[in-house]
Amino acid sequence: MEQEFLLKFLEIGAIDLKGDDTKLEKLRSTAKELAANLRKAPSKAISYTMVAVDPEIESSDPILEEAMSILRKQWETVVYAFSARPVGILRALLLDAIMQAARLDDAIAVAFINTARNVLPHTETSDEAEIWREAVSEIETKVDARAEAEWATPEMITVEPLQYAAPAPVAVDYEAPSVDRSTLRESVYSAAGPWGGNNPNPHQPSQNNHWAPGFADRMTAAIADALNKMAEELAPVPVDLSGPLSELAEAVTAHVDKALFGFSGATAGLQRRTNLLWWKEALYSPSAHASYLDLPPFEASALMALDLHEQIPTYSPASVSAFLREAIRCLPVVDDVQKNGEREVASLVEDARTVASMQPFRSLAAKYTSEPVGRGPLLSLIGHLRSSGAIEATTLRSLGGVDASTRMTPSEWGTYLFRELQSARAISQSPTKRVRKN
Repeated sequence: MEQEFLLKFLEIGAIDLKGDDTKLEKLRSTAKELAANLRKAPSKAISYTMVAVDPEIESSDPILEEAMSILRKQWETVVYAFSARPVGILRALLLDAIMQAARLDDAIAVAFINTARNVLPHTETSDEAEIWREAVSEIETKVDARAEAEWATPEMITVEPLQYAAPAPVAVDYEAPSVDRSTLRESVYSAAGPWGGNNPNPHQPSQNNHWAPGFADRMTAAIADALNKMAEELAPVPVDLSGPLSELAEAVTAHVDKALFGFSGATAGLQRRTNLLWWKEALYSPSAHASYLDLPPFEASALMALDLHEQIPTYSPASVSAFLREAIRCLPVVDDVQKNGEREVASLVEDARTVASMQPFRSLAAKYTSEPVGRGPLLSLIGHLRSSGAIEATTLRSLGGVDASTRMTPSEWGTYLFRELQSARAISQSPTKRVRKN
């Protein structure tokens, strides 16, 4: 049975309804409507997750506004039940809604997992840690199951037998020809002598010198005419084979296509892994057309996140993030502005917004995201330059959910960006984008 995460917040005391089941039903109805809205607009999955995970989220965040408006429809007096906006209840509703939607929509599941993995280490959720652990574990297991199926390489490829039904035999009316004996007898009789018929032999059998040639000529003609007539009647009836042959050709073509598709699908996982190993060993960026070793470590790690993202499908196992982390650790650490191999997120975001080599990353970030409004991914800040200056610490925290002073290593930075890219692509096809509220 699927877990109801709303109840888990009740169990730890994060929500206190004074044992009122009617209020619980109102919350359930709100979570259900939020989940339905999320499925209609999967592009909100990242913001839903980032707001739900942060106990310090600003109460004026647009996602909380949305959740509150839906809660008011179910619970008209909610504003009088609490002295301030019930952020804890709204966060619980958002998580429950995300779980409901993610169980039904794989794209939302991908966005939730990658976003939660990124932001959980940077939020204070100690009282809720077990709840989030269970939520992430459930959805990550679901995503990994699909990803493993797409990445797997079976030991044997089975091709089904050719499906082709031979056409039914063509029925032909046939009547065996026969010789008209009376006509033939009349011709033979005429050939024997001058006693009648159409072409009688003028000579008597006793006139051997003259009768025999005449007899031979007339008998040959009589027999030949009879045989020719039979031959005409024995001529085969033309049979049109174009239809059956076309059907056979189509069946063979479909069979071969299916076999090749099966082979391609069976070896896709192996080919993908082979390409990734080549990429890791070469340490060459197809987007920057340069070696990662020739770039500053943090720029290289960001571009590695971009290049890996473009090599793999949306549904990928969690181990891919670990693969990227190890690939980035192959880079030398030689940046003078680093301290213990770390840099502050504020400076990393500023570089991502301004450094020339990061242009491919900015272009994709702009494609995947809209202008930042409320809590959302760092991709929105990187892809949409609202100002040329550095982002203020309060703005970075409010919009990106990360403290400006948070320090990251190249591998942590690259992995963070990679997860954001995976999340953004999973929901980027949604026709609904977040819009700015006045």
